[in-house]
Amino acid sequence: MRNKIVYLFIILLPVLLLAQERQTLEGRIVAGTNGVPDVFVINKTAALEAKTSSIGYFSIKAQKGDAIIVYNSKIIVREFVLTADAFKANPYLITVNYSVEELDEVVINKYGNINAESLGLVPKGQKKRTVAERRLFTAGAFTVGTVIGLDPIINAISGRTRMLKRAYESEKQETVISSIRGALDDDIISQQYNIPKEQVGGFLYYLAENKDFAATLKQGNKQYIDFMMMEMAKAYLKLQEDGK
Repeated sequence: MRNKIVYLFIILLPVLLLAQERQTLEGRIVAGTNGVPDVFVINKTAALEAKTSSIGYFSIKAQKGDAIIVYNSKIIVREFVLTADAFKANPYLITVNYSVEELDEVVINKYGNINAESLGLVPKGQKKRTVAERRLFTAGAFTVGTVIGLDPIINAISGRTRMLKRAYESEKQETVISSIRGALDDDIISQQYNIPKEQVGGFLYYLAENKDFAATLKQGNKQYIDFMMMEMAKAYLKLQEDGK
């Protein structure tokens, strides 16, 4: 009997040693910038399993070289081997794509091709300006044909052009903030980027004032947007800490 116990211990020893070497991997499953809930994360090598939270977070014991499988019924299954870099990120982001069966909301617009251009109301390809842009353009338009107008000169002297420029910049910032809030609510921003909930509004204005971030947001590179928000969240929190 004693020999059997010793033999069993010798067999299980490598498994026990491997289990001791593993550490907790904190990760998040995302599709674009949104966390994906109810995704199974399986450590195939260690026979361990975890499931993502309502905003995509998970934790599982793992180590470099472990085979990981990520799946649920709505996403394309991913299988890969963990590298050492996975343990340097917090959280470790795993990007997934929805399967073909998962359809986005479809809006049917019978008259989708009818617009100001197709009706001949504006020249084709004409730049579309916002209200603030149109006001600023009008205030600074010095010529109409070959005749110099007086309004821009009066506006410059009175300071109205400066006021309109400030309004234009403010409108751009509000557009950035609206775009972020359209994709993420305050609770998710607070949890995902470790921003105290009462400081989320200030953080969004901090993002909106950064021209590089505004340009990235306009390009729509979701992974880089998420990366910039994480890095800028650290800088914002450092500013808040230094200002205390």
